[in-house]
Amino acid sequence: MLPAVTVAAVAVVVVVAVVAAVPALRHRLSRSALLRAGARYRRRLELLGTDVRLSQERRLRRLLPPGAARGSEDFRERHPVGQRCADGAPGGHIPPLRPWALLRCCWGADPLLQGSLLYLDTLHAAFPRALALRSTALLSWAPHHRCAPAGWSLPSLYCTPAEAGSVPSRAAALRVQLLFALQQRALHVLEAALPAELMDALAALRSAWPELAQDLALGTLRPQPGLPEGLRVQLQVLLTPNAARAAELRAECARGFEGIVRRLWPQLEVVVVGMAHGAEQLYCDALRQAECKGLPFYCPFYRAAGALLGVNLWPEEPAPRFLLCPDWAFCEFLPCLAEEEPQTVLLGELWEGHEYGLVLTARPREYRCRAGEVLRVTGFHKQCPVVEPVRRESQALSVRGESIPEERFCRSLCRAVGMWPGARLVDYVCVESALLGASSGACAPHYEVFVELRGLRDLSEGQRYKDGSRQRPPQKKKTVSFSTMPNDRKINSTAACISFMLEGCELKKVRSNSRMYSRFFVLDADMRSVRWEPSKKDSEKAKIEIKSVKEVRVGKKTPVLRSNGLSDQFPDECAFSIIYGDNYESLDLVASSADVVSAWVMGLRYLVSYGKHTPEAPGTGHPSLRTSWISSVFDLADLEKSGRIPVSRAVQLIKALNPGMKTSTIELKFKELQKASERPGAEVPCDLFVEVYCELCTRPEIFFLLVQFSSNKEYLGLKDLLMFLEVEQGMEGVTEEKCLEIVGKYEPSKEGREKGYLAIDGFTRYLLSADCSIFDPQHRKVCQDMAQPLSHYYISSAHSACLLEDNFWGRSDISGYISALGLGCRSIELVLWDGPEGEPVVYTSPSAASCVPFRAVVGLIDQHAFTASAYPLILCLVVRCSAPQQRLAAQCLRKTLGEKLYLEPPNPAASYLPSPEQLKGRILIKGKKLPPGCEDSEGEVSDEEEGRELARRLGQEEREVPDTGGPRRLRLSRELSELVSLCQAVPFQDFESSRRGQRYWEMCSFSEVEAGRFANECPAELVSYNKRFLSRVYPSPMRIDASNMNPQDFWKCGCQMVAMNYQTPGLMMDLNAGWFRQNGACGYVLRPAIMREEVSYFSANAKDSLPGVPAQLLHLKVISGQNLPKPKGSGAKGEVVEPYVCAEIHGIPADCAEHRTKTALQSGDNPIFDESLEFQINLPELAVLRFVVLDDDYIGDEFIAQYTIPFECLQPGYRHVPLQSLAGEPLPHATLFVHVAITDRRGGGKGHRRGLSGRRGRRVREYTSTKATGIKAIDEVFRTATQPLREATDLRENVQNALVSFKELCGLTPAANMKQCILTVAAWLLHSDSSPSVTLNLAEKYPPMEAQGPIPDLLRKVLTAYETMIQTSRTLIESADAVYSKLIQAQQAGMDFHKELHRIEAKEGLRGRKLQKALESFAWNITVLKLQRAACLLLLLLLCSLAAARQSLPECCRQKTCSCHIYDLLHGMGNHAAGILTLGKRKSVPPAFQSRLYRLLHSSGNHAAGILTMGKRGERPGTSCHDASGCPMGADTQPALQGTDTGPASPRDQCQGHSGKDLTKSQAQGAAKSFY
Repeated sequence: MLPAVTVAAVAVVVVVAVVAAVPALRHRLSRSALLRAGARYRRRLELLGTDVRLSQERRLRRLLPPGAARGSEDFRERHPVGQRCADGAPGGHIPPLRPWALLRCCWGADPLLQGSLLYLDTLHAAFPRALALRSTALLSWAPHHRCAPAGWSLPSLYCTPAEAGSVPSRAAALRVQLLFALQQRALHVLEAALPAELMDALAALRSAWPELAQDLALGTLRPQPGLPEGLRVQLQVLLTPNAARAAELRAECARGFEGIVRRLWPQLEVVVVGMAHGAEQLYCDALRQAECKGLPFYCPFYRAAGALLGVNLWPEEPAPRFLLCPDWAFCEFLPCLAEEEPQTVLLGELWEGHEYGLVLTARPREYRCRAGEVLRVTGFHKQCPVVEPVRRESQALSVRGESIPEERFCRSLCRAVGMWPGARLVDYVCVESALLGASSGACAPHYEVFVELRGLRDLSEGQRYKDGSRQRPPQKKKTVSFSTMPNDRKINSTAACISFMLEGCELKKVRSNSRMYSRFFVLDADMRSVRWEPSKKDSEKAKIEIKSVKEVRVGKKTPVLRSNGLSDQFPDECAFSIIYGDNYESLDLVASSADVVSAWVMGLRYLVSYGKHTPEAPGTGHPSLRTSWISSVFDLADLEKSGRIPVSRAVQLIKALNPGMKTSTIELKFKELQKASERPGAEVPCDLFVEVYCELCTRPEIFFLLVQFSSNKEYLGLKDLLMFLEVEQGMEGVTEEKCLEIVGKYEPSKEGREKGYLAIDGFTRYLLSADCSIFDPQHRKVCQDMAQPLSHYYISSAHSACLLEDNFWGRSDISGYISALGLGCRSIELVLWDGPEGEPVVYTSPSAASCVPFRAVVGLIDQHAFTASAYPLILCLVVRCSAPQQRLAAQCLRKTLGEKLYLEPPNPAASYLPSPEQLKGRILIKGKKLPPGCEDSEGEVSDEEEGRELARRLGQEEREVPDTGGPRRLRLSRELSELVSLCQAVPFQDFESSRRGQRYWEMCSFSEVEAGRFANECPAELVSYNKRFLSRVYPSPMRIDASNMNPQDFWKCGCQMVAMNYQTPGLMMDLNAGWFRQNGACGYVLRPAIMREEVSYFSANAKDSLPGVPAQLLHLKVISGQNLPKPKGSGAKGEVVEPYVCAEIHGIPADCAEHRTKTALQSGDNPIFDESLEFQINLPELAVLRFVVLDDDYIGDEFIAQYTIPFECLQPGYRHVPLQSLAGEPLPHATLFVHVAITDRRGGGKGHRRGLSGRRGRRVREYTSTKATGIKAIDEVFRTATQPLREATDLRENVQNALVSFKELCGLTPAANMKQCILTVAAWLLHSDSSPSVTLNLAEKYPPMEAQGPIPDLLRKVLTAYETMIQTSRTLIESADAVYSKLIQAQQAGMDFHKELHRIEAKEGLRGRKLQKALESFAWNITVLKLQRAACLLLLLLLCSLAAARQSLPECCRQKTCSCHIYDLLHGMGNHAAGILTLGKRKSVPPAFQSRLYRLLHSSGNHAAGILTMGKRGERPGTSCHDASGCPMGADTQPALQGTDTGPASPRDQCQGHSGKDLTKSQAQGAAKSFY
């Protein structure tokens, strides 16, 4: 028995422990309950996002009284858009929280509680320790209106007492809250209602840290102004003395205040702010750069007019984006750029990338109030838009009506302050001069700006562009520099890269937990290892040996760098990874710039090769190819043979070798190097000339590319060049002879041409040549089918081609016709008027000097009609002259044009117009025609609307026939009427009348306004109409300045002839010129098949994927610009150009997008952008890519250059874009260097974004689903296709997803090909010190890739991904037969209904909208089946021939003309080896083994059979070859082979595809290129 005293003591201890644990236990229980409720609401939000329209309707019903409105449409009709919303509480009152409220929030609509729960759930997922007890400090002051903090539903989170926020004085309240925050060292979250409050609290820390430290040490709260005594005593009780914490505060503040927040609270993970946009963004930026350096900022909520509207579910992203929750408020949006009075659109009708004004219904009896907020839609999650705030509508500067938005002014102000290095803008205020009175001076009304800055006190001109940092590198001398380069160093050789690595630099090391640590990395002096410091590891462990490096990857190509927490913190170009060791570990690094990455990657790759090939040490040995060639050029210029040439001659020599380089740039470089080497003078020696040439003429981005493919040498051999052309440039059928031809054409040195080496200068010349242009050379000549009906083509058309200026005062001249015809225009408008000499004249302007004799115009047309194109020319006659002069015009046309005129009457038995091929060399007349019954010499015809509008504009309406109440009539002569054959102009009535009564040779003209109305209201009918009939769209008469309409608005509806004012340059004319360049500039472009087929569905206003086909992705990397000219008329910045590039996609609405690069500041003429852009393309046949280069100026960016190219003409790989002026004229030597890659969108539809939960379900794929027509018999037929459609889509997407996963594990992008994957795996094995090997058994029908012996985990994952890829391909092969047959049957059964469709619809009683819907659904279903069948057929051509013919893989591999087998898919070309391919490393490798392996892997026509082994073995097997004659290497050059097959079979001439047609190699290669 224990003594009673002992028992009592134990009981007391237990009671004390329980009491102490109660708050922690209560906190854990509350946190668990709230997180469960948050997860429940997160799932409900996912469900609400599947149908936002329904969710919004429900929310609206809760806000309205019962019976107030039947729905949103009725509601919007009853209540007009009101004025600005009344400002409510920015945070909302804190309601009492009871347990039942948590359950109710999951089904009810309490935005404040739901938002808080989502915040807690999101914060916990991103920062698991953030919800610990008393781990959050709050800095917020709102004494009269208590606002709810972000985590108000869990008050035990906060270490800040609630009473501290009720202090009457703001300064006192923030100081008290800061004191309580300092008392708690283990903070994880620092929360502030406004960043300005956090800034002021930290300012108090700067100024009063000694007093705060004393209060901490004593546990007291000293009296201060604004703090009531009673409240001070009440708060002081909560403080406890903490001398250790006070000492820590003094020590850290004495070190300085940069990064002070992270140092005072070492466990702090995130700073939470209530607002991070508008004026508060400046405070966030200032805090990120100073006190809160290294900490992420998270703004959890978006509020407007006192209502909570959205939540930020991506706390790691630097720029806040908010998901608009559909059940928190009823939201409407006003498009910002609408030309007319805009109508509101609903939550589910927004477009990505567009800006909208917000209209709110958030409270009862406050309906449709304008919130005054402008939002930009950045993306979608399911159907919920993700937005970012742009500005407040009321925040604009407007003294004289200029209305400059605040965000534009703020950007200009930041750029202006940025001219003073070290200066940081903290805050600013604008005041109108009228409010300042006499102090503002006597000048005109203006704004005065008062700024708060950090880092600089003197904003004088003398401090501009100076280095404001206090610490300077000690080794640098104070010298005058004439350098034209913005950086101190230019990497132009591997020696320079290695020198840079030997000096070392700071890089950020990324850990697997997504944390980044700054470390100093350096290459050892013996160049055998890379070290970093500081490190907790032993110095011998904090290094990587060069010989252990397997691979160096550029970009985010490891799982760590691709993780969500890091994906947006730094650009892809600033990351690289070193794969090392037998376990394939990765060292993931982030550099400050892409130049640093290039230096490290180039140097490491060279050193890895240096260890293998034992080349001479960098910077030593005999002169390189390049140096020898430059020296020989210098010797030729040294006429006196003195070893020196004048500077002027040297400048001209370099300029001749590099056209486009400025003379001043070369002269400055000579002066700089002469001064640096202390050799001034009027002459330069050879070594200085070589140095200047290498400095100026080496483009780092091209040098990096050369090193990447040159086996780490400084030139490309023939095999290196072949690899580059195949892998990166996507060229097919490249041989070494072709590579030798390229070397001979572009390599400047004789030695290089003889040895087959392409050095940096030759490589640069090749990349700049027309052979490497971004424009596909196949499209430089006519490449489309020209045998289709004329109505199936877009036709280049001109409006008022005779005008040289605007439509009112412009002067007419026949040179306009010459220019238009020379550009390939195939439709010209001629407006005929009565001439003063009795002969008709042509003009479209009231100016007397604008008349051109009709006879002269016809003569010019006769001379130039077919100089640029042999295809038919259409003359659109707008007749406003009298009948006698019409006869003269007809006689002139017959006499001058003669046989070129097409006068044959149309064939009534035909259904479509003749083709352009049939009408080659002919001229068609488009105009009015007399009725068939008229036998007089002239008669009356209805006037065209275009002619009436023109007459009204020119004041000639009184000459017309008087208006009698009906349609206006004009007199037409028989002679002119007889010239009209295939293009008879008729008035348009409606689409139904045209479908029933219009004949194929009749065409209608539409005004821009009328065509635009049809395109918006009934786009499907307009597309259907244009399948058979020609239509012409002419500009509105209101365009008196001769501006142009957007042709894409009408091309997307199938309108063939969109008349453009060729004399007016700009965006619209760029689109027109670029578009018609794609078919040899012949003036005719074949329309997409989906717009030509009789039964097909196409919506011109589609905002998502089209039926039956997934979208494509355009990956565009803008690398650099060359020789960019200064904007015309620009003199504000002298010779300085600060360009940026806008890439625009124009097409259907779903494709229209625009992205821009960063501005290249102080970059000279050759800026480096190095930025990746991505576009989703749903209809490639109608998409146009436009590059625009602009000069970033303070107010209004100025145009530099542009280039427009159709998407179908893009060539993949590294390309130069030849820039053009605003008028479309080539700019000499001005280019953009870009990389282009095109891949398929995985899963179709919109791209995947990180969702609300970690799960990713299969997306609903509307583009492959059928729609109900409302006719039972037809719906039954299409219902049978639902399952095969789903199977076909799953099969294809499974193969594509498996391919992408395999590529990512290999460290490659989805744009890479399979050849690169196999080469990457082979390179890993070749660089391994152990003995792993992998066997690819091609004797199997589905070749497995198996490991021989133990292998690392990474390699095992790669093999697993490869096996998944093979299995998905196998599933597709074995299932495609049945799926393909079912699709064909369903399509044929559907087409059987087509002819009887109208009869069936009449029988069913379908009319009006229901009838139209049924027709659209029928066309949709047929289109889905056609396109899915085509996609299935392509995969069958690639894979199913193996199973259909029941051939083994080796048998298919030996077929010379067939490339539709898996081996070709793996290697991307015609390799026909069969057997077992083993990749690895061997101890005894003959000297020429590597080149033989390379040829065996990559040479087409290889028929060797057996086992190709490359691995570590004790002994080398004997060599043999079953068919040495069939191998291009010959019998004496075969690597180790052991036979496992019976030898090569005889080649077959054909491979029967699954469709029963012969499969050609080009078809298979095209299909492989498309899918793989």
